Amino acid sequence: MTDKMANGQLPMKTNSNAEVSEYGSTDASFPQVAIIVLNWNGWQDTIECLESLQRITYPNFCVAIIDNASTDSSVERIRAWVKENGLPLAEYRLESRDELPVPLWVEEPLKEGLRRIELICSAVNLGFCAGNNVGMEFAYRAGTDYFLILNNDTVVEPTFLQPLVEVGESSDDVGLVGGLICYAESPETIWWAGGVFDTFLETKRMFDGHQTNEIQNDRPFETDWISGCMTLIPRTTFEIVGGYDESFFIWSDEWDLSLRVSQSGKRLLVVPQSKIYHKVGKSLGVLKPLSYYYGTRNRLLLKRKHLRPTLRFLFLLWFLPSRLIRYGVFVVKGRLDLVSAGYCAIRDYFLGRTGKWSKHEG
Repeated sequence: MTDKMANGQLPMKTNSNAEVSEYGSTDASFPQVAIIVLNWNGWQDTIECLESLQRITYPNFCVAIIDNASTDSSVERIRAWVKENGLPLAEYRLESRDELPVPLWVEEPLKEGLRRIELICSAVNLGFCAGNNVGMEFAYRAGTDYFLILNNDTVVEPTFLQPLVEVGESSDDVGLVGGLICYAESPETIWWAGGVFDTFLETKRMFDGHQTNEIQNDRPFETDWISGCMTLIPRTTFEIVGGYDESFFIWSDEWDLSLRVSQSGKRLLVVPQSKIYHKVGKSLGVLKPLSYYYGTRNRLLLKRKHLRPTLRFLFLLWFLPSRLIRYGVFVVKGRLDLVSAGYCAIRDYFLGRTGKWSKHEG
């Protein structure tokens, strides 16, 4: 597929054989939002997220679930939940990234609330970037005004969506919007409320570990990057910069998107009135070779893409020797799997290998 968003560029592709859902509207005076939830072997979290989305108060939204070739009966479980809750279902099959979703069946939507679940089942694991791009492309063809990227391991407050949209509507120069993301196990403790880059594009979360009442100002404030855990993307931003860069596959994608949006002249804003809860400990767990590989390789890819050569050279001058020390620690701890993953990440970076890791099964 030559025109997909492999580098974060918007594809202008049509397919006469593809059916696009008519979402309709419960209140057309409110911009329509497509909430895009990516699932990969995590149906329990996805269903809990859906249950919270049933309670939101915003009057004009739809939900699209992209299943990334799950092997744990996720699709069957999600179908069953939809039926048990009396919701209509539109299900699509996606054979590859080069194709468009093909409808299997499409039921008529309800007139209000969570009107219908759009379930796109991919035959292959597309990763975070391409999976969410599929959802945004799907919603774009349906004419949706905003795309909300939402982690499946989150639970939302009923009122979380409207403040995000209001800020998005407030000015043409708003490029991305985020909210207050708190720890699910400690609902008043902040996990993310904005982030900053340093000179070498290393990142830091603002207010991490602070209590929500420590943010004194309820007004939106600017940030260097928006967390991919929850990102509101206006349609106009999508048209200018496209979606996630699929060369990352997963991790570092949110930083790259934020940098591209900022470079386009648009602002990134955090809205304290919007609040969700993230199961951080559950989603991260023990450091694994997959996360270590993508974290290492994509950290390097981000520098190559956005740092000027002098700064990139200085970063590598520090980074590469520091890995020798870190891998020595891993050897002492018996984590040879992480040593191997780190070696593969650095090797693949210098060989120009991007996308899905060759050792990533599933």
